[in-house]
Amino acid sequence: MVVDLHSDLLLDVAHRRLAGERDVFRSRHLPDLAAAGVRVQVLAVWVPSQVVPEGALREALRLIDAAHREADASDGALRIVGSAAELDEALGAGAVAGVLSVEGAEPLGRDPALVRLFHRLGVRLLGPTWNRTNAFAEGAAEDTGAGLTPLGVRLLAELEDAGMALDVSHLTERGALEALERFGGPVLASHSNAAAVYPSSRNVSDDVLGALVERDGVCGLNVQRVFLGPGETVDRMADHHAHLLAVGGASLPAVGADFVAHLPDGPPEPPELGLPPDADRSLSALPEADRATVYADLAAALAARGVDPPAVTAVEHGNALRLLRQVL
Repeated sequence: MVVDLHSDLLLDVAHRRLAGERDVFRSRHLPDLAAAGVRVQVLAVWVPSQVVPEGALREALRLIDAAHREADASDGALRIVGSAAELDEALGAGAVAGVLSVEGAEPLGRDPALVRLFHRLGVRLLGPTWNRTNAFAEGAAEDTGAGLTPLGVRLLAELEDAGMALDVSHLTERGALEALERFGGPVLASHSNAAAVYPSSRNVSDDVLGALVERDGVCGLNVQRVFLGPGETVDRMADHHAHLLAVGGASLPAVGADFVAHLPDGPPEPPELGLPPDADRSLSALPEADRATVYADLAAALAARGVDPPAVTAVEHGNALRLLRQVL
């Protein structure tokens, strides 16, 4: 079984539903997820820069609605879960359990209290920023060293009160460290690799990793080559895993693959935001890993490097499930 802490597949689902398609999850995404053994998928609710700020809330609601409509139409293949009991029911029924996560708090505008509304709609995780800076914090692509804003501190309090998890992927290092110090609930970096293995503003430092370990958090390995560094995808993932293991032990690494939605006519992000300024854009042009096989390939690579079976299982699902059960 695989638990993946980050996917952008909702963008594809919502885009195709807008064009009139239905049952998109089962027709386009379930085959790969089933082949890979993915049983729990965290679904990112992300809004493009073109709709910020005026349309951010509407776009986020459209994505959440698409997730629930697809689940309703999937004949039980997809279930959006909001509690541990619902998670167990989904796993017992053979469904893919979808967990909603807001990636970038622009849909909240300047009102952190809206977190409670998103919780009622099924959202259980939130990352204060994507690459953009917003009213709550600086994003990884726009780092001036300021970190969290006073409104961002209020957002953390609302998240904690609502029982939602804090995702520090895409925060700057200062923002992530400050957030991890202030926030008392479950924490993770859902789709970030180790900056010590490959320097990138999207990867997390050893200080952030150490803070996650202190809080029983997890760090999901990202399959995107622009964040892995030069080399073959699975080998580089194994390199990043080895560093996470050295810094935090077997309870830290998970998988947050960050498979992207390749929308044929979607508006491109501005170059300075689509990737952080320090990104090697030649790596982003390389083929993406095979979603149906990369998880098993990673498990095999870790085993070949001498990682013991319990630690491999922890990466595949154990650590992520532990984190999600804290949230749910």
